Amino acid sequence: MDFRYSFPESFKYLNAFLISDLVDLPIHIINNEGLVIFVNNSWCKSYNIKKEEAYGKPIQELITQHLRYFLSFNEGTEINNEKITNYELFDDISSKSTAIVALEQKKKISMVTNTQDNRKLVVTSTPIFNGNVEVEYVYTLVQDLTTISDLNERLEAEIEKNKLLSDRINFLKENQDTSSIIGDTKEIRKIKSLIPSVAKTDASILIFGESGVGKEVLAKEIYKNSLRNDKPFITVNCAAIPENLLESEMFGYEQGAFTGAVKSKEGLFELANGGTILLDEIGTLPLSLQPKLLRVLQENEFMRVGGTKTIPLNVRIISATNENLFTQIQTRQFRQDLYYRLNVIPIKIPPLRERKDDIKRFCLKFLEEFNIKYNKNKFFNDKALFYLEQFDWPGNIRELKNAIERLVIVGEKDVICANQVITITNPSDSTFSATILNNAATNENISLKDSVQALEKKLISEALAKYKTTYKAAEALGTTQPTIVRKAKILGIEKSWEN
Repeated sequence: MDFRYSFPESFKYLNAFLISDLVDLPIHIINNEGLVIFVNNSWCKSYNIKKEEAYGKPIQELITQHLRYFLSFNEGTEINNEKITNYELFDDISSKSTAIVALEQKKKISMVTNTQDNRKLVVTSTPIFNGNVEVEYVYTLVQDLTTISDLNERLEAEIEKNKLLSDRINFLKENQDTSSIIGDTKEIRKIKSLIPSVAKTDASILIFGESGVGKEVLAKEIYKNSLRNDKPFITVNCAAIPENLLESEMFGYEQGAFTGAVKSKEGLFELANGGTILLDEIGTLPLSLQPKLLRVLQENEFMRVGGTKTIPLNVRIISATNENLFTQIQTRQFRQDLYYRLNVIPIKIPPLRERKDDIKRFCLKFLEEFNIKYNKNKFFNDKALFYLEQFDWPGNIRELKNAIERLVIVGEKDVICANQVITITNPSDSTFSATILNNAATNENISLKDSVQALEKKLISEALAKYKTTYKAAEALGTTQPTIVRKAKILGIEKSWEN
């Protein structure tokens, strides 16, 4: 049936008044004299005025005596992508209603207003013309933007939660191999592919990397995949044990070897016999102990402190350092022959700032871990994750893990926002602002305006480079696409990201 020309008989039971009464938003209609001819049930409920008290009354009188809710609004306000008409301040009881303005100007008028209880409303009045192109009626609809905003926040929160669930599922899929090595950058893939082959041998391994990059985690992953995984794994932090105790701790001692040695004691090497030992911070090993370690590597035997008999040793040695051992060799702080014995298989772990694509994976892993630990249900919004990815994390994975734990513990809301990320990376911790601006703000006297522009340019440039479109970049930064386009033009951001 073609409804343009023929309507069902049942349509006679429908009219504008009936339909308006079913709408759960305040609606009123005035005639061309400004008199109220209709208000719906929602209007009566919202303003506590009965229909019979409103009908036939001038809308201006009702505003003056009962409503009085018109206030100022901002220039350029947009509602549902429609730019509203701007007028002078409506702040006294003589102000005209939106319906009267629409009646006089013979066009659709929208105004943003505030109620006495600080709710923000948008009032839209639409004129209805007769056959002589004169306004016969004005139809006015009132929308509560505060309620809509609350609903949008709830909707966005649900979307974020669903996105978090999706991220968690993807994260679990990516890590079904149960590997403790997190990451998918080129360097990390190389390390992952190397583990199965080197783990099955007894060759000495030297792991290089800054503090906090996960050297011990890699050592344990090698041990887990080795043929010695049913034997002991012992860690020795060479920097944590005082030099005068280090030899006896590593190699043990015999009874009477020194004052207080009332009985013999096995050292850490003996405890690791048959298994694997990790010599962490090997660069701090005293020069006096290096020959004894070299003998262990060459002869597979050692003596306890104060001992006279050699003890055979079958142990796989993995070393780790954040020091530049070449520099130490040149300054005679580290033996060159020992270095070559330890460095049969070198593995370098890149710092987190060189593998930013992996930061999100670590964030989700630690978030999942601490949500379980503290019985929380926290999740990141896109902007928070973006800010976490921009930070250099000088303390690497260890620092990032501590930051995520703090974000999970602190705050009542489930969503973790960008301002929380900036708060935890303040100057007393690790200087988020300095990291973002270090290439732009070299002048100590740089102004606040220039600093903000430098920060904006940095964030927008990196978002565009990563997401490739202005729409996705805007979504990640929590703003609108026109804003990104406008600021990119103002800040002189080249369009190389489109390539």
